[in-house]
Amino acid sequence: MSTGPIETNLRLLFSAGDVNVTEDLLPDLLSFTYDDKETNESDEISILLKDPEGKWAGTWKPDGGESVRAYISKGTTTDKGLNRKELYCGRFFVDVMRVSGSPRVFEMRAISVPFNKPIRRKIKTKDWEAKSLKYIAEEKAKEANLELLFDSETNPIYDRADQTRESDLKFLSRLCEEAGLSIKVTDKQLVIFDQSYYEKKKPIQTVTLGESGILSWSFESVQGETYRSCTVSYRDPKQKKKGEAGSHLFEATTEDAGTYEPTHDINLNKKMTNKAVHSYTAVDESVDEDGQEYVWKRRAKSIEEAKRLATAKLRSLNMRRVTGSMTVLGDVSLTAGVVITCKGFGSFDGNFYIEQATHSVTTGGYTTSLTLRRVNNKY
Repeated sequence: MSTGPIETNLRLLFSAGDVNVTEDLLPDLLSFTYDDKETNESDEISILLKDPEGKWAGTWKPDGGESVRAYISKGTTTDKGLNRKELYCGRFFVDVMRVSGSPRVFEMRAISVPFNKPIRRKIKTKDWEAKSLKYIAEEKAKEANLELLFDSETNPIYDRADQTRESDLKFLSRLCEEAGLSIKVTDKQLVIFDQSYYEKKKPIQTVTLGESGILSWSFESVQGETYRSCTVSYRDPKQKKKGEAGSHLFEATTEDAGTYEPTHDINLNKKMTNKAVHSYTAVDESVDEDGQEYVWKRRAKSIEEAKRLATAKLRSLNMRRVTGSMTVLGDVSLTAGVVITCKGFGSFDGNFYIEQATHSVTTGGYTTSLTLRRVNNKY
């Protein structure tokens, strides 16, 4: 077993040639920050350098197309090679350069989505019929020269999907949000994954108050914006006939954790209704019976699609009922999209999903700050 003081190493490789500039930057490095985000937003790095003589602002001028690959490793001073735990932050593209004073400092920020990828900014209008989310994502990934990683059993098929004056990334983000999926884009990959599946994964570690190098923490429970149910209404044109009346109500129950079994309430006595009109209501049994009800009008071709939409929307509405934040001694294993167990926090004990992890290396040491939400294993 390796012994000795713990140290953190930063490795920065610039441009297409991956030139290692770490030793050049370290004497002036004030801080390096890596923001790892779960979904919809680009990951980002920030490099802050002291610049008393204007060296970095005046002579070193990376253009907007320059790339940076960043690595953080942590281990004892005697650890070598594979014995060190290393976090590959990714490849980033210079976005912002800023100078300020006094004292004079130079800041560079870079993001994970390349500027030359049309998926990020180019506005398009297009429609698809009878195509799945994966099919559309594959087409968009191919156009952007990206590899698609589709890690989800949920793959909705759309009668019609309309992209109207929006970028490919914004369009795909909207479809993924409706399906309860997460989306990330890097320089090489378009990643779509199932939030609920990742929240059910085994925690990678237990963080215990008083034992786990916790520097600061807070938790919060918010009930004001919590919803008891979500209803999706839709029309079935195949059942619509002149002179017929009736309505169906399908209500989800949660007798078994994570399972929705629809029950049927068919009312044929209501006037001015039509058998073509259906609704599906997903219910969160953990919320008070007097909780808010959300009605979402969507076109759905079947009860299965209405169920998927209602459940995903209810999950999204209640996703951040219980949240937390925490800063710990730097840990390269804590990344967005993993689950940890929190212990010693009273009623807030339990499993939490990391929405965002911010790794900061400064002259004062290495810390990791976490944005958390309680996992939802019920639906």
